[in-house]
Amino acid sequence: MAVSYLALGLVAGLAAVERKGFLQAMLSRPIAIGPLAGLAVGDAASGLFVGVPLELLWLGAVNLGAALPVHEALGTCAVAAGTALALRALGAAGAAGPALLPAVAALAFALCAPIALLGRRADRLVERVNERLYARAEAELAAGDADRAARVNLYGLALPFGIAFVLAPLGAALAAALIPPLLSRAGAAVPALAVGWAAFAGFACASGAKALRAARARTFYLGALGAGTTLVTAVWVLRGTR
Repeated sequence: MAVSYLALGLVAGLAAVERKGFLQAMLSRPIAIGPLAGLAVGDAASGLFVGVPLELLWLGAVNLGAALPVHEALGTCAVAAGTALALRALGAAGAAGPALLPAVAALAFALCAPIALLGRRADRLVERVNERLYARAEAELAAGDADRAARVNLYGLALPFGIAFVLAPLGAALAAALIPPLLSRAGAAVPALAVGWAAFAGFACASGAKALRAARARTFYLGALGAGTTLVTAVWVLRGTR
């Protein structure tokens, strides 16, 4: 288990660095980092399951200029890994059922999503530290020491890495510790929590549509929503007539 948390910390730390300080190839987006965080603890499928709606929910959370959005990569790592670890513990206790995954995901999001807000506060701290590091690097360059200036840049990358390395496993561990006993004592709430996750996914779709800047985004969203609703209703009616 310790290896899983270590792997998760490394994934979250690298995502925090890639998100803003290096490469920026969108590997830290929830739809990409969710499966990777799940894989770090042995369940990539659960990571993908939560990563898709989280991508839609935080579609507008992009680091541009001075903007400081919620730390979507950190939040996703904690939610995805927490879901996977809680599911593993419940499976070991003999719990099963199709509603179990969405129910666990709903609780993991409720417990771990605040870490994304905590990550935004940490980003403010990192930026203040980086301002001082920038001044230090300029001084080193002015003194003709390029090697020391390069090392200062690495210090700036180490801080966000360390914050995510610590916070993501802590969030996942919290979910893994609280969710199994909670669902064991309140098993009747599993179907309601599963419905709640479906409602959250719908809200995430609406949030993602709002974040789009395409001129016809609303038309496409409403059209897809109508088609999906019609399809689900038709399937429900056909099943009821059998």
